[in-house]
Amino acid sequence: MKALSIGQLTYDINILTDNYPVEGTKSISKELISCSGGSANIVAYTLAKWNEESYISGVIGYDEIGNSMRKDMEANKVLTTYLETNYDIKTSTSYIISNKQNNSKTTITAEVSQFNIKKYEYDQPMDCVIADGYEYNASIYAYNKYASGITILNAKTPRQGLLDFFKYAKYVVADKSVAEVMTKMKIDFNDPITMSNVYKSISNKYPNINLIITMKNEGTIYQINNEIKVLADIKTDAIDKTGSHDVFVACVAYGLTNHYDMEVTLKLATIASSLTKNKIGATLSIPPLSEVINIYESKFGKLNKPNTNEITTPLETVPQSDSGSSNNVNTSQ
Repeated sequence: MKALSIGQLTYDINILTDNYPVEGTKSISKELISCSGGSANIVAYTLAKWNEESYISGVIGYDEIGNSMRKDMEANKVLTTYLETNYDIKTSTSYIISNKQNNSKTTITAEVSQFNIKKYEYDQPMDCVIADGYEYNASIYAYNKYASGITILNAKTPRQGLLDFFKYAKYVVADKSVAEVMTKMKIDFNDPITMSNVYKSISNKYPNINLIITMKNEGTIYQINNEIKVLADIKTDAIDKTGSHDVFVACVAYGLTNHYDMEVTLKLATIASSLTKNKIGATLSIPPLSEVINIYESKFGKLNKPNTNEITTPLETVPQSDSGSSNNVNTSQ
């Protein structure tokens, strides 16, 4: 599989503290964990780690951080053919303060310069395009050029202009916060009607997309054969949730382009996403594919070779389980 990840790139500096700093005081931390970050990066790293041909398209500055990111990408088998270096800007950097007492995260992103991808005449054939909803021109160009493949929007954060991407992607993986802002309705995991109403509100407005709504630590809403369903999340004592949504999206790309049906794909994505929460550092916490498959098979049985003629054939609903159970949502009103 050849996959292209498009979006903003950042460098993450995780600062670990025993408690959150008090404003106006001086704090010292001897624990720093640095790595490449940004949604597009995390998706590209995940697919590369899982032995897919993974390309990244984004902009870095001509500085020490940008050069370090490029070297790290190449060392991790991310293909930098479409990585653009802008000699006039500094690479975006995120400073993440991690409170070890309660695992809370506070992120400050130093986006010194505004810039966009200028060179996006992609000349390689692609099976899948994943965009993070920032680089409009490059993303729409790729969506249109590779329209015969899998096109995915990683709708992670509510922001101006995000809805413009909904008109082009075949699959949209939307965070709960995005879905709630779009519909001006709240999702209550304990109230199936709220999940159904939000899901139908978006899918009715954008009938051409395959919508997946992730509910952080609760589960995933999706639809198969006109039936809205929920896949429960895996219960885990999360150390760092940074990047878990993006790994989920990467696994959706992996599953669909490798012809797994939607429910198998979402189970794999749920497992992969949960594993990332056990380690600090977005691109450092990506689990091996073998570990994801081993957990899947321990819960659901043998992961059979995909049927390339039936990409979206649903599985039967599985019993309730901490590893991700599929529950029907009652859509009657």
